[in-house]
Amino acid sequence: MSPAIHAQIIGQRIRAAREAVGLTQLALASRMEVSQPVIAAPEAGRSNPTIGQLAAVAEALQVGFDVEFPLLPATPHPGELVAR
Repeated sequence: MSPAIHAQIIGQRIRAAREAVGLTQLALASRMEVSQPVIAAPEAGRSNPTIGQLAAVAEALQVGFDVEFPLLPATPHPGELVAR
C-alpha cells in the first residue's frame, strides 16, 4: 500500500473513533488544544499523523490506541521479518 492509502485508512479510523464517541472535529480539537484544521487534515487523508499525534487523538477520545487504531497489515519483502 502507498503512503496515501495509509493516510486515508488512518483518517477514516480517526473519524470513526471520533464519531463513535459523539464528538465534532471542533470538540476534539478543543480537547487536544489544537485548531480544527489539525483534526480535519488527517481525517481527510491529507496528512500522515505521527505516532505521537495518533496517541494524542486516542487519549483525547479516551479510547485504546492499539484497539481503535490497529496496525495496518504489512506486506513483507522477501527475507524481511514481520512482528506478530
